[in-house]
Amino acid sequence: MNIQAIRLFLHVMERGSLAAGANELNMSQSAASRLLSGLERTTGLKLFSRDGHSLRPTAEGAQYFNECRRVLIAVDELPRAARRLASGVQSRLKVASGPRLANSLMMPAIGRFVKMHPDVEIEFQLVHAHEFSRMISEPPDVAAGAMMSMNIVTVETTPLFDMPSVAIMRRDHPLAKRGFVRVADIAKHRLIATPPGPRRDDLEHLFRSQGVDLHPQYICNSVEHGCSMVLQTGAVMIADPLVPLATNPKPFAMVPLKPVHMVRTSIFTPVLKPESRLIAAFKACLRDEGQATVQRVTALLGNEAEKTAKPPGPRK
Repeated sequence: MNIQAIRLFLHVMERGSLAAGANELNMSQSAASRLLSGLERTTGLKLFSRDGHSLRPTAEGAQYFNECRRVLIAVDELPRAARRLASGVQSRLKVASGPRLANSLMMPAIGRFVKMHPDVEIEFQLVHAHEFSRMISEPPDVAAGAMMSMNIVTVETTPLFDMPSVAIMRRDHPLAKRGFVRVADIAKHRLIATPPGPRRDDLEHLFRSQGVDLHPQYICNSVEHGCSMVLQTGAVMIADPLVPLATNPKPFAMVPLKPVHMVRTSIFTPVLKPESRLIAAFKACLRDEGQATVQRVTALLGNEAEKTAKPPGPRK
């Protein structure tokens, strides 16, 4: 199959026109049109519906785009792999996490790992919740994140630690001096929430379970920036304490929720990929850093954290 035709197809899809795609590859529009037509003949797929001079991707064209992008990423990786082997670097590890864990868990774990394996090449990916499906189709060697409610047969999940949710607020907030707060207490104040998605669903379920309606005044699609918004607006955000812990916890008051609401962090690995020595070593670094994280949260929250925060699960 013509790789140049696939590259053109991807450029047309990403830029929305044949002319823009042709320009990316420094070819004429007529040559690009012939190349695309040849790709459709070769694949037996109708990739675009043609309306005059405009191209609209068909449903099968959109699906084929996802497959082509995945394959082309692997093809483009080959020269880098060759350079890596030629330079004597024999090993490479691809790791990922969500934004919540990037600075608080994953980066310290990488630091632990490279002290023992300084010659290993590491690629880190930041994966947001809406990108989880992409991570399944192009899985990293090791990922860390919140426990997903659905069972995914291609991913093995190993519990790492459980962390109590807290109400994050400024230190001068009326609720800041309390030993704990309930959802009904928080609902009387301005609240920051994330947009619709898994995290928002979890928050809505928490409110409904206590007979309280969720009416956030502010919406922020990032917990990290939500914590910054807490300081600017005086509102409250419900999250685990890892984000303030990874930045600077001093400006924040973090008050535990009652009843206790736990957030599980887990290690994800591809089921079909054998566990190498390096993958096992990186997972051990995650467990060690997870233990240290639990200890930091316990010191930060005091007795309430001692009752709830749990260390990493048993080693496998």
